[in-house]
Amino acid sequence: MNLPELERVIYERNPLVEVVCQLRFPPILKISHQEPVEFQDKIRLQYPLFEITQSQVPSEIVKVVQQFGLPLQSDIAYSFRSEDQKWHLSITKDFIALTTSKYERYEQFKQRLKEAVEIFEKIYEPSFYTRVGLRYQDLIIRSNLELEDKNWSDLIAKHIASELHDSELSSLIQTLSKNMVLKTEDVQVILNHGLVTVKEPHKEDEVAYLFDADFYIEQKIKRDGNVWNVLDQFNKSARKLFRWSITDTLHKAMQPQRVDETKV
Repeated sequence: MNLPELERVIYERNPLVEVVCQLRFPPILKISHQEPVEFQDKIRLQYPLFEITQSQVPSEIVKVVQQFGLPLQSDIAYSFRSEDQKWHLSITKDFIALTTSKYERYEQFKQRLKEAVEIFEKIYEPSFYTRVGLRYQDLIIRSNLELEDKNWSDLIAKHIASELHDSELSSLIQTLSKNMVLKTEDVQVILNHGLVTVKEPHKEDEVAYLFDADFYIEQKIKRDGNVWNVLDQFNKSARKLFRWSITDTLHKAMQPQRVDETKV
């Protein structure tokens, strides 16, 4: 599947609610058994808030483990957050991830990630990476775009959700959830999308449309420029996939601004 090439833009009315990049690697036991003192010391100016969390083990597994008298293992995650809590860096024994709800453009996100990964690699020296993933969540809220008078068929492309373009069926739809696994060029992506209900303080509940696109590759990836080349390709594919999924009406309502590639 080859998506059409389009001019790169940044939306003034940005629909992105969350962007996550995760790099997985063979387990490093030192991370589970020692608090990341040196790592925190290098990043705490950007990420001063710190907490330790443990993943929850399903109750069914807990019961089985207890029956056999085996020790119960749960992964420890170290979380580092910016002061405004819009940036979240986390590490466990087998991954490092950066999450933000303040995404403006790819180059800025990549720079913050690269700074953290370079520090992480110097301290923990992962052998290589086994999975690289980049996930974008776009939420289309019509009231934020002054599109309350528009039907979803005016905003979402027919090849993405043909049900919304059926005049008889669309008026009956209360919920819509779709899942696709796509291969675009050399990139694998899980695309979950559909209608969701947004609850915001002091506002009535509103039906919105969510695009959740998870781009990933699972193979041995060396600790060098390969990782960043992969992420660059993911970002390019994500832009094209999102634009392919919406109509010109929605595209224009989000006020696209042409990107100057020479500036970061």
